[in-house]
Amino acid sequence: MASYDTSITPDLAAVPPLIGWVEERCQEAGLEAGLTFKLMLAIEEAVTNVVSYAFAEAPPPHCIHLRLDIDEDRCAAEVIDNGGPFDPSAAPPPDLTGPLEERDPGGLGIHLIRNMADRVEYRREDGQNRLRIETARR
Repeated sequence: MASYDTSITPDLAAVPPLIGWVEERCQEAGLEAGLTFKLMLAIEEAVTNVVSYAFAEAPPPHCIHLRLDIDEDRCAAEVIDNGGPFDPSAAPPPDLTGPLEERDPGGLGIHLIRNMADRVEYRREDGQNRLRIETARR
């Protein structure tokens, strides 16, 4: 199994370099291009949500940690932050049926993460949010 770890400060400018780092690690581990894309997209959405919303009421210092585990059967990412509690698995699915201008804003990022992954798990542990995004290698 290949395992990789990195951390960033919660700044939207740090997200593109982080996603580049994810792509490089996936390539090093021999992950297929389609799965690499799905994982990158899900991580980008998750980290962007954390940067945008998690730290509004959380005391500093703020940090986002990312762990990647890739083996022959699956690839998994865990996004860990010390922001306020937020369980994305409890968020209702967005209403995709009405006209765009009539829909409530938000919720599409979580919807996208759910659709890019085979399994999404959340837990709050030791004052940290832990979002695990997992996809099987087929």
